[in-house]
Amino acid sequence: MRIRTIRGRIVWAIVLVGCIPLLIGLALAYVSGMQSLRDVIGGNLQAIAVQVADRVTMLIQAEVQSVRLLGSAPLRVRQPVEAANRAYPLDYDRAQRLLSLRMQVWEEGGEGADRLLDAELSRFLLDTKVRGGDKVVGLLIVDQYGGLVAASSEPDRYFFGEESWWKALHAGNGDQVHITSLIPEHEGSFRSSEETIDIAVPILDERQRIVIGAVKASYRFDTLLAMIKEIHIGQTGHAMLFDAAGNPLVCPILPRQAHRIPSPLMAMVVSSEPGWGIAEDDGHGATDTVVGYAPVSKLSLPENPWHVFVRQQPAESYAPIRDQLRNLAMIALVMFGLLWAISRYVATRIARPIQILHSGVEAISQGTYDRPLNIHTGDEFEELAAAVHRMADRLMASRAELEELNKDLARRVKEKTEEVTRHMRSLELAERLATLGKVASGIAHEVNNPLGIILNRIECIEADATRSTIPVEVRRDLVAVKAQAERISRVTKSILTFSRGSVSTLKPIDVNCVVRSCVAIAGERVSALSMGLQARLAPLLPFIMGDRDRLETVILNLINNAIDAVSPLGRAGIVTVRTRPIQMDGRLGVEMIVSDNGPGIASDIIGRVFDPFFSTKPAGQGTGLGLFLAYGIVSDHRGRIEVKNGEIGALFSVALPAVGCEASVEEEGIWESQAKFS
Repeated sequence: MRIRTIRGRIVWAIVLVGCIPLLIGLALAYVSGMQSLRDVIGGNLQAIAVQVADRVTMLIQAEVQSVRLLGSAPLRVRQPVEAANRAYPLDYDRAQRLLSLRMQVWEEGGEGADRLLDAELSRFLLDTKVRGGDKVVGLLIVDQYGGLVAASSEPDRYFFGEESWWKALHAGNGDQVHITSLIPEHEGSFRSSEETIDIAVPILDERQRIVIGAVKASYRFDTLLAMIKEIHIGQTGHAMLFDAAGNPLVCPILPRQAHRIPSPLMAMVVSSEPGWGIAEDDGHGATDTVVGYAPVSKLSLPENPWHVFVRQQPAESYAPIRDQLRNLAMIALVMFGLLWAISRYVATRIARPIQILHSGVEAISQGTYDRPLNIHTGDEFEELAAAVHRMADRLMASRAELEELNKDLARRVKEKTEEVTRHMRSLELAERLATLGKVASGIAHEVNNPLGIILNRIECIEADATRSTIPVEVRRDLVAVKAQAERISRVTKSILTFSRGSVSTLKPIDVNCVVRSCVAIAGERVSALSMGLQARLAPLLPFIMGDRDRLETVILNLINNAIDAVSPLGRAGIVTVRTRPIQMDGRLGVEMIVSDNGPGIASDIIGRVFDPFFSTKPAGQGTGLGLFLAYGIVSDHRGRIEVKNGEIGALFSVALPAVGCEASVEEEGIWESQAKFS
C-alpha cells in the first residue's frame, strides 16, 4: 500500500513504531502459554485416563468377586456339582462315552435334554440372573469334565471341555480367573443378540484344593461398561476403551463402525504405561488434540488387553490460553487506539488544511457533506473551501429532490403490487372452492342414487328376516350394513350442505358418545399400525346443540391427522382424545382435545393449518381441506377450534357451548375409557 499524504505517513510511522514490539510480545506470550497449557492439560487427561482404567478394573473385579461368591455356595452350587461328578463312571473312557451320549441327547432336545440339567440349581441361577439386572445375559455351571450341570437359560451346547476358558481354569491352581474380551453378537454361549463379555471362575471342593467344576457368567458389554460413556471432561471431553489391536470397544460419541483411528494415534495410545501426547488426527474430526491414555493392566486379560483413551475438543482445551490472548489483544487494541489518537493529533497539526479539504471533497462524493470546511488560512485554500461549499449545497439540494421522487414512486409501486397480489389470491381461492363445490355436489348426487337402492334392498331383507328365522350374526351384519349406508347418506348430505351453503340441523348431543364412536372407527387403523389410541372422557358432561355427523367428521379428521403424525414412531406413537367441561364466556361448555406425541407443528406454519388447500403431507396424500372444513363446521356450531404445540407433539382443542347452561364448572372425576387400541 502506497501512502500519498503527509498526514498518513506520519500516522503510520508512529503506529508502526509502537505496535511492532507489542505484536512480538503477544506472539512470545502465546507460544509460551500454549506450551505450559499443553503440559497441564496433558497431565490432567493422563490422570483421568488412569482413574478410568482403575474404575474399569474395580468394576470387572467386583463382578469377578460376585461370580466367585456364587461358585463358593456350598449347598446351592458345590453339592449339586459334586453330585453331577459322582454320576460319571470312575473309568475315564467310560466317562467320556457317557459324556458323548449326553451330548447326543442334548442335540436332540426335548424332555431328555431338560433332564440332563439340575432343575433346582437352574432355578437358582435364573433368580441370581434376575437379581443381577439387565447387565447379565446368562449363567451356567459345568462339572469336572466340562459337561453342563445347570444354566439360567438354554446355552448353545452341552459340552464345554474344549473351550479355552475351561482349559485355563482346569489347568490352574484354583485362583485362576478367565475374563474374555469383547464377544461379537450371536457368538457367545447364549447366542445373545448383543455383544457380551464372559467371566469364568473355578468351583473348588470342600478343602478348596481341587477344581470340581466352573461357573461362567455372560454380561452385556455395553451395559456392564456403561460408566465409561458417563464420564465427561468439561463440555466436550469423553473417555473411550480400546483393545490392544486398536479396535474401539466403547465410545459415547461415535458408533464403533464409524470410528477412523489413524495408525500414529493407535501406536501412541496402545502403550504399556500411562501418558499423554498431541494427536495430529484424534479420529473424531479434530486436529492438534491433547489426549491422555492408560492401560487397564490389572485385569490380566488373556488375549487383548484394554486401554483407556481420553480426549477433549481442542477449542475447549485451549480456551484458557485463548482467553488470555484475547485479554492481551484488548490491551493491544487500547494501546493501538492511544497511538492512533496521538499520531492523528500530530499529523493534523502538520497537514490540517490539506486533510480538511480532502475530507470535505470525499464527503461530497459520498453524499454525507453537511457543514462548511473549517479552513481559515487567508490564502487560496480558504477560497477553494468556500467554492467547494457552494457546490456541495447545490448537489445536496438536487439529491434530496431525486430521493423524494424515488421514495414516492417506490411506495406507489409497492401498494399496487400488494393490491394486485391480494386480488389474484382471492380470485384463485374462490375459483378452487367453487370448482370443489361443483365436483363434491356431483359426486354426492351420483352416490345417492345407488345408495338409495342399497338402503331399499336392506329394508326388504329386514322385512323378509322378520318372517323367517335367520342367524343372529346375519341380523347383526344387516344392522351394521344399514348403519354404515345411512352414514354414507348423511355424509353426502353434508357434502351438499357444504357446496350449497345450507344450515345444519342441530340436536342435543352427548359429546362422549361422539368421541367413542370416532375412537371405535379409528381403532382398526390404529391396530393395523401397531400404535396406541386412548380416550380419557369426563363423566356427566352437559349436552351440546350440534350435528352429530358433522362433529364426527371433525373429530375423525383430527384423530387421523394425529395418527399420520405419530405413525413413523411405530409402537411408541400414542394418540389421546380427552373431554372435559369448561367455561366459555361465562357459560358452561364442553372441550374435546386430541393430542399426540409426534414431532409437533413448525412455528412458522402453525398459523396456516386452517387455510384451505394448505397441507404438510407429500403430494398426492393430502388435499389441504380437512382442517379448513373442520374450522367451518366448528364455527357453524358457535364454537372455536385451536391448535398449539404441547410439551410433546401437537394439541388440537374444540370448544362448544352447552345447551342452556350457565352454572360454574364443577370438579368431576376423570375416568379413562376401557376402549384402547394398540
